[in-house]
Amino acid sequence: MTARVPDDLFNDWVEKAKAVSVLNCALKFRFQPKGGGAKLATRAAGEIVGPCPRCGGVDRFSIKPSESAWYCRGAGQGGYDSISMARYLLRDAGFIEAVEELTGEPRPQAKPETSAERQAREALAAKRKADDEAAQAKQSQEQNEWREAERRRLHGLWREGRPAPGSLVEAYLRHRCIPGVPAGARLRFHPRMHLREPAGPGGKIIWTGPAMLAAIVRQDRFVGLHMTWLDPRFAAGTVPLETKGKLLITTDGELLDLPVKGADLIDVKRSRGSKQGGHLLLVPAPSGTPRRLVMGEGIETTLSVWASMVEAGEDMADTAFYSAIDLGNLGGKARTTVRHPTLRRIDKTGRSMPVNVAGPVPDTDEPHRAIAIPDSVDELLLLADGDSDRFTVECVIGRAAARWARPGRTVREAWPEEGGDFNDMRMRLVRERSAV
Repeated sequence: MTARVPDDLFNDWVEKAKAVSVLNCALKFRFQPKGGGAKLATRAAGEIVGPCPRCGGVDRFSIKPSESAWYCRGAGQGGYDSISMARYLLRDAGFIEAVEELTGEPRPQAKPETSAERQAREALAAKRKADDEAAQAKQSQEQNEWREAERRRLHGLWREGRPAPGSLVEAYLRHRCIPGVPAGARLRFHPRMHLREPAGPGGKIIWTGPAMLAAIVRQDRFVGLHMTWLDPRFAAGTVPLETKGKLLITTDGELLDLPVKGADLIDVKRSRGSKQGGHLLLVPAPSGTPRRLVMGEGIETTLSVWASMVEAGEDMADTAFYSAIDLGNLGGKARTTVRHPTLRRIDKTGRSMPVNVAGPVPDTDEPHRAIAIPDSVDELLLLADGDSDRFTVECVIGRAAARWARPGRTVREAWPEEGGDFNDMRMRLVRERSAV
């Protein structure tokens, strides 16, 4: 009889935790997907959102089972396996505690092992590996087929759209104090776009109305669709200045005239398809070769900076403008997490513990997961967000700057006023000018 090597037991134990999918891990922590648990197997091919089991919200917690990915917008944290999710949802627990939670077993200890037991264990491990590889290959093929079918569906919706200039999209942008649709913007208008809850082909249609469409592109290829449902009162020109111009609809399907504090509103900005590594082309460089690139999180924020630069008389011939869709996509995946300087959490024993967030060092192992910057760009301006946690956004901007830095390229950052974004600033300034 020989002594069992502790690492073998430990590795088997960890592999058991890794085998828990991110979807099952989230459900284990009482994640409640928007739209309920119906058809989760079908929805697992796309993105599933809902309140964060740790910090709440409405749809700030998202998982992509097909990519084994998860992300919390509230904390700016995410990962690509169930162990990292468990550590976060256990309020930044240690690795061992997370694996114990996922397996339901304590950390194994060394024990005697016979030769027959060792051979049986190794045979089982080999079979498990072969079965996993076969299952992963089949799943990958099915996911690729589903993803391409979804891409074609979304491209069909894009083709159904109408030119944005002169449409309610232009009325919406003007309401946000942006003077029209830029030439070449990959934006379209759809007069009767279905809003589904939950999102995707299987969701229930709760509203049909006007929407702004934006093409998500990666390497100049259409890979997804970003949709913003608009206030239908734009058709009559009666949208109140007190609103941002987006559709206000509750989870019960009730339309609101004005924002109501505490109302359970549906998020009317949606993305479908492959968002990661994609972007929205809002303003192509008129020269055809961008030397300067301005990139922000959202459409309205980025176009507000474009409008202000045009009004300031800047030479825009070689300048392009991208929307990264969200902060997570702007910064991309982080190599490690870092300790937040001020945020604390209370663990299950009542102790005050530090909070970790995605750090400023980018993970460059998978370049296809990051937005591609044209080689011609020698000046990059990154637009920060002022209404999210400052330190978390600093890490996002730092990650993006480090990812795209290279000799001969200048990378700069611009920050709006605290508590808002560049569109908030522009709307206030433009309306103040109009009132004079």
